[in-house]
Amino acid sequence: MTAESTTELAAPAVLEAAKRFFSGAGAVHPAWVETESPTHVSFATFRSNIVVSALGDPESGKTRVRVSSLRDQAAVGKFVTYLDGLAAAAPADPDRPPT
Repeated sequence: MTAESTTELAAPAVLEAAKRFFSGAGAVHPAWVETESPTHVSFATFRSNIVVSALGDPESGKTRVRVSSLRDQAAVGKFVTYLDGLAAAAPADPDRPPT
């Protein structure tokens, strides 16, 4: 399953959120970081892999997010919902152009 979304959060914040969600204390879908770069983080789980990528879009000022997994389908949707909650709770950035 693959989900794509956009968020007001910056790409590094999305990737840090993914690390907290999947490998932090009390993670709902426990996983460990397998590989990472400035634009993605890949997690290994007991039965699958989950990949989160985040790229800033200079035109819209938003970050494009893609989350995919072959088996942990519920985790994909839950993470996108988690990001939506984080973005809603984040303080407004005065340096970011209005959307």
